[in-house]
Amino acid sequence: MIDTGNMRILSATARLNRGRWFVSLQVEEKHALVKVARPDAAVGIDLGIKTLAVLADSEGVLGAEPNPRHLDRAQKQLRRASRVVSRRWEKANQARNKIHHRVANLREDTLHRMTTRLACEYGTIVVEDLGVAGMGRNRRLSRRVADAAFGEIRRQLTYKTRRRGTRLVVADRWYPSSKTCSRCGAVKTKLPLSVRVFECDNCGLVLGRDANAGHNLVALAARTTGTGAAGDLDLATAKSKPRGADRKTRVTRPRRKAGTGRAGGAIPSPRAGKETGDRQQDTGAQLAP
Repeated sequence: MIDTGNMRILSATARLNRGRWFVSLQVEEKHALVKVARPDAAVGIDLGIKTLAVLADSEGVLGAEPNPRHLDRAQKQLRRASRVVSRRWEKANQARNKIHHRVANLREDTLHRMTTRLACEYGTIVVEDLGVAGMGRNRRLSRRVADAAFGEIRRQLTYKTRRRGTRLVVADRWYPSSKTCSRCGAVKTKLPLSVRVFECDNCGLVLGRDANAGHNLVALAARTTGTGAAGDLDLATAKSKPRGADRKTRVTRPRRKAGTGRAGGAIPSPRAGKETGDRQQDTGAQLAP
């Protein structure tokens, strides 16, 4: 491509990553837009840990992308390599880095295959704006959230849809895709993460939680104006939601009841009480005739 004049190299950067040297080239390339297979079709993507992505297109077809969990599969090898590292540093560290490098390559290959297939097929793709940083604070799910790489999926879809001239719609972070019935539009106030099957109290729809969210996301594509903004919806089609429907389900700890004595909470200092009393006296003085 360089010989034909369709590409030129702007810069080159060398870096050491996981014990290997890499050279990254920044290039400028001339290319024409490639027409997607189904430009009039839209697909909604519900990302998750059990299943990496549940796909629901505008024709009602459901699909799923399994989560390979490359990091979980390599845990046994990593534990063995870490024990060896504690005894023999240099060689063992290289062996452990080799396992991490393989896991990263497998994850990158899986995500590129999925995002390229979606970008080449659909004219509109709808994804969720997930709070990945907050999800990573969960001690039970942090490793699986990092292995799924939700942020990388959105990044790849962003530049791949732009390259093909298609549209990427990002649903608002608080859009209740899982709580909303995909048939009648009724919204549940609460839907714990442990409930994997959505049951509508209004129309009786029984559907998998992720499949229901995928249908709602693909329906969101028809309600956006074309700017690609998640909250840019048609106000005429917007429906009122019950209190708490636009909030994600969170697990909260019960508050401790304040009692008497030292265990009952903070005890105000004598100075704070004195200052409070002084302020009350001043207020009374101002109100006096």
